[in-house]
Amino acid sequence: MGMFDRMEKGIERAVNGAFAKAFRSEVQPVEIASALRREIDDRATVVARGRTLAPNTFVVELGAGDHQRLGEWEDTLGDELRDVVAEHAGNQEYSFVGPITVRFEEAPDLDTGLFRVRSTTTRGTRPAQPHPQQQALSRPQQQPQSQGYDNYGQPPAPQQPDHPSLVVDGRVYPITAAVTVIGRGTEADVIVDDIGVSRRHAEVRVEHGRLVAADLGSTNGTYVDGERINTAEVVDGSQIKIGRSTLVVRFGSW
Repeated sequence: MGMFDRMEKGIERAVNGAFAKAFRSEVQPVEIASALRREIDDRATVVARGRTLAPNTFVVELGAGDHQRLGEWEDTLGDELRDVVAEHAGNQEYSFVGPITVRFEEAPDLDTGLFRVRSTTTRGTRPAQPHPQQQALSRPQQQPQSQGYDNYGQPPAPQQPDHPSLVVDGRVYPITAAVTVIGRGTEADVIVDDIGVSRRHAEVRVEHGRLVAADLGSTNGTYVDGERINTAEVVDGSQIKIGRSTLVVRFGSW
């Protein structure tokens, strides 16, 4: 029996049991399970040879009627859905940086039968807090958008990762614009006081919901996780080295 068959059998047992009284023409658990599998496939990112990182924290947004019906079974259904995510990730050889969590939230703008899935990559330990004198030398904030699914399970365009930032020398610089320039000059968004860094050394761009680091023709080059790059995708924990300085990419609370 394949993974998808086992997943549907597990959910089917719940639907044919106590859930059958609650779920009629509204959102079905199998629909949510399928959406979660698509979500981790869409958001999975190769971070190194042989390692692909996937999101591990999921929020399912539901209309009032569906949330009321599902809320009674949140713990049991959440366990089933976590198993679905874990099994699919195992078969696809995805990695997580923390435990898998699935929870439900009510969304007033959703009608019965519609739902959305949000996902983030959440470490098992709380990220370091910003330095008390941090300076956010970046442009006005753009809030990340939730990824949604209609009743046919079709997702929209990929979303921007939640709260990306760059950490250098104990300071946190939130990435709040489409392009963030890193360099030694005062015109840079993130200023690095390092003689080995060019005035406009590198930039981090938001492209189709992903973060991409790019060298800007610097003298000494830009390195991501030890490899010199022209452009390269970066994820939570990636290290961008310019001159003698290292910037760490972080997703999560600022």
